[in-house]
Amino acid sequence: MIKVLYVVAGDMSFDEMLFLDSFLNQLPPQAVTNHLLVPMLPLTHVTLQNRSLDFTVAKPGFGYEEFQQLLEDFDPQILILLDPYILLVPDGPDLSYIQLDWLEDLQPQIAVMDFRANLLKTPDGQLALADYVLAGETPPFVLDYDFLIKICPPHDAIPSNNPKLLQWGCHDQMSSLAIHSVRDEVRSQLGCTPDARLVTIVFPVENTLQALQKGIAGHFPVVIETLIHYLNQLEGQFVLSAINMPPPFEDFEFDNVKIRFFPTLDLDLLGNLLKATELFVTESLSYPGLIFSALRDIPGITLGSSVALEADGSLSHRAAELSPLLQLKLENLKEWEPEAIFPFISFPSRLRHAWPQTELFSQSFLYFLADLFDEQRMVSLIDGLLNKGPDHAYFCETTREYRQRKLEQTQDAEQIIRRLVTAPPRHLA
Repeated sequence: MIKVLYVVAGDMSFDEMLFLDSFLNQLPPQAVTNHLLVPMLPLTHVTLQNRSLDFTVAKPGFGYEEFQQLLEDFDPQILILLDPYILLVPDGPDLSYIQLDWLEDLQPQIAVMDFRANLLKTPDGQLALADYVLAGETPPFVLDYDFLIKICPPHDAIPSNNPKLLQWGCHDQMSSLAIHSVRDEVRSQLGCTPDARLVTIVFPVENTLQALQKGIAGHFPVVIETLIHYLNQLEGQFVLSAINMPPPFEDFEFDNVKIRFFPTLDLDLLGNLLKATELFVTESLSYPGLIFSALRDIPGITLGSSVALEADGSLSHRAAELSPLLQLKLENLKEWEPEAIFPFISFPSRLRHAWPQTELFSQSFLYFLADLFDEQRMVSLIDGLLNKGPDHAYFCETTREYRQRKLEQTQDAEQIIRRLVTAPPRHLA
């Protein structure tokens, strides 16, 4: 039995758990035993799809002795360090319960799987080996590791002779079967009629918390109501599921649209929603669900906004004009939360440059970028993606190319674990 200890160094977000969940589900439980060491805040409320998994929660006071005891009791051959970025920033020692010197002179192979920086490069563009380098900057602390697990996608899988580089294909190899096995169950749970179209919008947890801290949470009801307004202009019945969002208003039935709010969601239900939905919508440029939906041939839209509040109180925007309803919603938002009106392509971060000239982003994540308040284009895009119009055909063609570029050089999780467990002991390598 191969034993793998996953050490979550920082407050890894709920969203990033999608990657880890996919990795674990590629491992055969009869051959690999997995154990997670996690801090207090993340993961403890998450139900993983993979059931052959144990947790150790680093409660207050967790120290080196407890870490060593865990290593002695579990006796892993492999240690995979998740989210190591937190250890290397100047205030890293205050942000993590793990200290870098705990990782010195360990017997297990140490592999890095980094959800934030992910692609670790030296200044000359090569993958880092011994030293962890971020975006051309050498951090104040150095992490010595044996292998780098590169996540593909979002990153390209490239031909490489680097023996320390492992390129993991985070696709669902049983995606079609998985979709059909859960679609009816999810639709029934959401109250979908047989002919209703299911659309899912996810507000990433971290983005939502940032908006609350900045006092601009009034943005979210406007997004939901605007999306409902667009769906109401299309033929047919729709169910809109809003993830990580408590109900911002009381009336949940709007003409041909029923809405279901999920203030919190475990990974099992979220994963099933990402398989059963027909259109995936978010406000983040880097939400992992964009990858997983695209690899299941489910189109995704990332919502941005070109609307700006000028010094004289007027609204500027890219759209030819704002419909009376959108004008009213923005005027109301201007009255109650004017600081919530600004251009963005990944809310709540302000857009500091001109609006991108392309719609379909296919280099890192695969999605359409759309201006939320460009009503004509939004209605056309939603209609085309749901009803297999030209935008859907473009998405399908690009997805085929994307799969080749991102996945043809990759290994699955089991191959990576077997490669790690057969590597020479680190003190002899």
